[in-house]
Amino acid sequence: MDTARTLLIRSGIASLFVATMCASTAGAQTQTPPPTPPPLPMTPAKPAAVKPAAPLPADAKIAFINLEVVFSESEVGKAGQARWRMFNEKLFAALSAKDKEIQTLSDKIKTQQSVADEAVLKTWNVDLARLQREMQFARQEAQAQSDQLQQEVLAEFGKKVQPVIDALRVEKGLHAIVGIQSESGGLSLLSSEAGVDLSAELIKRLNTIK
Repeated sequence: MDTARTLLIRSGIASLFVATMCASTAGAQTQTPPPTPPPLPMTPAKPAAVKPAAPLPADAKIAFINLEVVFSESEVGKAGQARWRMFNEKLFAALSAKDKEIQTLSDKIKTQQSVADEAVLKTWNVDLARLQREMQFARQEAQAQSDQLQQEVLAEFGKKVQPVIDALRVEKGLHAIVGIQSESGGLSLLSSEAGVDLSAELIKRLNTIK
């Protein structure tokens, strides 16, 4: 439960924008709904700090954005993280209370099973089984609610960031802007000129949106 309560958004951020990045290429007509990202850690290890914007090479036709950094450092990303974190803290606090109730009854049965009346023990065990079933359902429901809000947070971030990315591509005369991520499983950058990293520029522009 501690693990679940400390969840935030990281490794699935790139997968969310796979389809979004496709819409940033020249001549794109439609945007495919983003794929469902996997469960994401709520308090990620801090991604590499965004580098100060450098001049885009005059002949550049492809640029990239580190979406993990943008989500971590932009105000809109931080707002989404805070919203999800607060929701999960409240959600899993209720599960902690129910866990404590189960543990208390379980301990009571163990310590008094040699002295308590058989009928009383039977009642306690029935109650314990019921509480455990309720807890299992409550955990599943809490995870479903957390996953749903996760999808909402990522989708809202995508809607806000996409027009800014499109504007950057057009303004700078690029054929495409691709998204990268620090973790394995997505597109990773091996070598590039500093100027083709538009992460800092995107964060700056997102932070001016009210």
